[in-house]
Amino acid sequence: MRIITRLLIIALFSVIVMDASGQNVGFKVASSWTNAKLSPDDPDMDKKYQVAPKLGFIFETPIYNGLFLQTGIYASLSGFRYKDTVSFTNEEGNTYSVESKNKYILLYLDLPVNFGYKHAVSDKLSIFGMAGPVFRYLTYSTFAYQINGEWDNESTSLGDGDDKIEYFKKFDIGLNIEAGVQFDRFEFSLYYMPSFSNIMTDDIQELSEDGASWKNHSFGVGFAVLLGDIKK
Repeated sequence: MRIITRLLIIALFSVIVMDASGQNVGFKVASSWTNAKLSPDDPDMDKKYQVAPKLGFIFETPIYNGLFLQTGIYASLSGFRYKDTVSFTNEEGNTYSVESKNKYILLYLDLPVNFGYKHAVSDKLSIFGMAGPVFRYLTYSTFAYQINGEWDNESTSLGDGDDKIEYFKKFDIGLNIEAGVQFDRFEFSLYYMPSFSNIMTDDIQELSEDGASWKNHSFGVGFAVLLGDIKK
């Protein structure tokens, strides 16, 4: 959490600097539906999309005749949810099964670099599209589960100390594809973001007989508000 706090302070400082340098600065929130492509795939695991928030700052630089560059810094979640059956044996030796609800939760800092174009429909209304790479840094991950109505969680690692093995790599690279409308200083958009990287660590891949692959992907809706004077 200290990393997130420091980067948000940097982002706030950037808002002041970039607003003074002729760039549009804004705040963005989004609702994402996240999942992952796993290999080898487990046919018994019915993965479902989970709703996850995304929020942060955008920095937009007009280039020429509607062309623009948009970067930013976001805190976003990835992962998926699924249901499973867990078996227990009581003191009498009887075995029974209960349903568990499970979630993988991965908290990232996203650094997107989008190139786009805005077409002015009127003085205040524009439509836009943009695309570009997203560089992601994993700050936290956990496996959460609910059994008999109670939630708990455990780390996404194996072992302790020098023998500790992490499930996930720290860095991920994806692609953002986004389109929307801008009215005055307000932007509404739809986006799709697949990742190219296998985020399973080399240690986990070596432990798996058939290898192990996890690639994030998400789609969602976003809302942004531009701050200060809007540059075109």
